[in-house]
Amino acid sequence: MAVTQPPRHTNKEPESTTTPRLNFDIPDALLAEVDFKWLMAGHGWQIDTARLGRDPEYAARVLQWALDSESPALRECATALHAQIETARTPGKD
Repeated sequence: MAVTQPPRHTNKEPESTTTPRLNFDIPDALLAEVDFKWLMAGHGWQIDTARLGRDPEYAARVLQWALDSESPALRECATALHAQIETARTPGKD
């Protein structure tokens, strides 16, 4: 029977202290939508993100729920997402 020894631990610093970066850009609108979805879920509201992007009445209703909430983070996120949605719907704006 062979006896194996656990690997030795060293106090050596990692070779790189920089945070790894993704090799692609994530659009701000997508990040705002994901933040919004999870913040709303934390308050008990399930959001249909596909519908959020294609149904202006639905988007207005759930954004208003968020803006009326007592959560500053949720209100701030809803404000940012609303701006992203309006920018996307306005022709000629980026």
